[in-house]
Amino acid sequence: MSSYKVFKHPEKGFEAVKSGFAWLAPFNPIWPLFRGLWMLFITYIFFILLLASIDAQIYGLVDVIDIKNANNLQWILFIIQIVIFTSPGFKGNEWTVSNLQKKGYIFDCSIEAKNKDDALFLATNPAALGVILIEINDL
Repeated sequence: MSSYKVFKHPEKGFEAVKSGFAWLAPFNPIWPLFRGLWMLFITYIFFILLLASIDAQIYGLVDVIDIKNANNLQWILFIIQIVIFTSPGFKGNEWTVSNLQKKGYIFDCSIEAKNKDDALFLATNPAALGVILIEINDL
């Protein structure tokens, strides 16, 4: 089970955001679009294109780092690329929370659930949460 932060909006209802690493974010550059993070998407694509053009200048048509013969500049660029490509995974859910708060959502609770839908169900049905807690305590 994962931990979810549940946010409530007076008019739009509830939204749940998983805590921790966002597994799809580093592997899918359009991930921010699904979360409504337009500026992050534009910035991320800009950095990908910038790094790709730098790679093309350094490595030419081969476009890969030769680890055995890499100089310091190539290692620094390689580390920068890893940081940029993995940062959405580490920070993606926090960015989503910030975006929801900008839209007027207020933190409601944290819930342990199997998935986002279960977290929203438990947040909107407090009686169900009590039943689950009783079942866990009875075991």
